[in-house]
Amino acid sequence: MRAAGLRFAILVGLPGLQAFAQPTSPWDLGARLAQQGNCAAAVQTLTAALATAAAPTAAPYLVLSDCDAQMNRPADAEQTLRKGLSAHPANPALELALGELLMDVQPYSLEAGQLLEHSVRTAPRDADARHSYARWAHMNLRERICVAQEKAALVLPGLDDDELLQMNTLLGICSGRVEDAAEARAAFRRANAVNLRQKTYAPEAAWQYVQFLVRFGKDAEVQSIVGEILDRVPGFGPARLERAKYFDREGQPDKAAEEARLVLQSARTDLNDERAAHGILARSYTALGDTDNASREQAWIEAHPNSETRVK
Repeated sequence: MRAAGLRFAILVGLPGLQAFAQPTSPWDLGARLAQQGNCAAAVQTLTAALATAAAPTAAPYLVLSDCDAQMNRPADAEQTLRKGLSAHPANPALELALGELLMDVQPYSLEAGQLLEHSVRTAPRDADARHSYARWAHMNLRERICVAQEKAALVLPGLDDDELLQMNTLLGICSGRVEDAAEARAAFRRANAVNLRQKTYAPEAAWQYVQFLVRFGKDAEVQSIVGEILDRVPGFGPARLERAKYFDREGQPDKAAEEARLVLQSARTDLNDERAAHGILARSYTALGDTDNASREQAWIEAHPNSETRVK
């Protein structure tokens, strides 16, 4: 292999054969640098090239904007994508990238919705475009658009497990919002099957299933999914709290108190969950006749007069 490489180098240097050595364009060089993880050099190369001429395709603008975003320069990324659309109007990849960027900065951006919607019309078989438009629709309370886009995306070929998980989960959420419980249940079940077979379990996705079941399901179904979450991520506070609420409703104060204490130890507990856990502990200790701990929990609640112990 080394000898062959030397022969090639010698041949390229011979008179009459130099025409075969094609110089690397700045667009190709920038893409190569970005692929190697050298975004700073890629930005320098592509920015200099774009200062003299528009890129012949959309790709350099996408590479440059992605590097800008990785370097925490969203304004530069936006400017790059707008330049790209000026040079290549209605390009679906550029519209998708700019729409996603604007949506991440401002979820309620009407321009983001317009760009994403147009990218879907221009490239209807782009599952990523449909999912991004569905995300925008969901955040802007346009749940029927969300449902339609995710359904259309899910029948497209080539989706990996991560995409199937995200799309089915969002379809479940949006279907639940429009009161289509059957569609939502089916989507959440598909998402859950994917989630359970993944090496990295996503408790947040499973938690969306739990929240749906709380509205439309039964306690047994809720506790089944809660159990799956806690088997894989024991420190997931919302699931711990849901289990504590269940034992509280079932009149099992010892188990309710045990789960509520674990809620307070969880790294993923927000303020509302903390308040609810203290409320469960106060009731559980009272039922168990532990007046000292019950008084302590009651004192905590009284010390937070704006707290709401949202225990169902």
